[in-house]
Amino acid sequence: MNKKNILRIAAAVSAALLLGGFYVYFKDDIAQDKAENDLLPFKPIIVSEGTLDKITDDLMETTAAETTAVNVSYMTDDEASLTTTASDTIPDEVRQSLMESAQSLNEAYPDAIAWLYIPNTNISYPVTQGRDNEYYLSHTYDGSSLKAGTIFLDCRCENRFMNPVNILYGHSMKNGTMFAGVLNFADNSYFESHRYGWLSTPETVYRIDFFSCAKTDSNDELYNGNTPITEWIPHIYEKSVVQRETEYADNDRFISLSTCSYEFKNARTVLTGRLVEMTGGR
Repeated sequence: MNKKNILRIAAAVSAALLLGGFYVYFKDDIAQDKAENDLLPFKPIIVSEGTLDKITDDLMETTAAETTAVNVSYMTDDEASLTTTASDTIPDEVRQSLMESAQSLNEAYPDAIAWLYIPNTNISYPVTQGRDNEYYLSHTYDGSSLKAGTIFLDCRCENRFMNPVNILYGHSMKNGTMFAGVLNFADNSYFESHRYGWLSTPETVYRIDFFSCAKTDSNDELYNGNTPITEWIPHIYEKSVVQRETEYADNDRFISLSTCSYEFKNARTVLTGRLVEMTGGR
């Protein structure tokens, strides 16, 4: 074998090793990209997201002048029923489109029960629920193994978000995906500019009014769904590093987005908001 052939073979082997190393290093990102591309048919249509963005921007303008002082107000259910305003409605066609997207997703993947969207962030994902709180830490919505896992609802919660407190879990990935964006809410100015999120289910659409970003550990009582709301709300404020005023009633429901953080052992960052069910007709 002449020198030229030896060099060709060496170059080919080097290229193969390089490509192999590239694949091993980036295979999780590649698999994650594929999983997200496969979701495109079920993702809320661009026009719906655009409308939600516009509604969110309008709400942000309204709340920009509000005080940042913490004022926790309890209302009776009768008082709460009188507080519905035009901001609790969205166009009928947008609401219907969001519900239909969630329904199609659920029909294709029964464990996928909703879609979570927070404007101007990377958070736009299906929400799953398994039989335990382990499976979806390392699997996608379709059951494929994936280091990034997927966003999932605590298995102890009712699957249509009817619990007083509904807890979502997701990894904080180094590439900025899943719930990595939740960590940003610990910054006061970032929180102020991202006060609202959206949750679509096959039956309805919710706006999420964020009021707390807390730092706690994985065994904190805020993960206990049996805690009465009148005790749970003050507790989450105690743990909050950023907080805003809120009003609540006995029949209100809340959602917490929990992810790992690294301030101390088993640290968690928990972003919490009130679920506001939207009606059509705007």
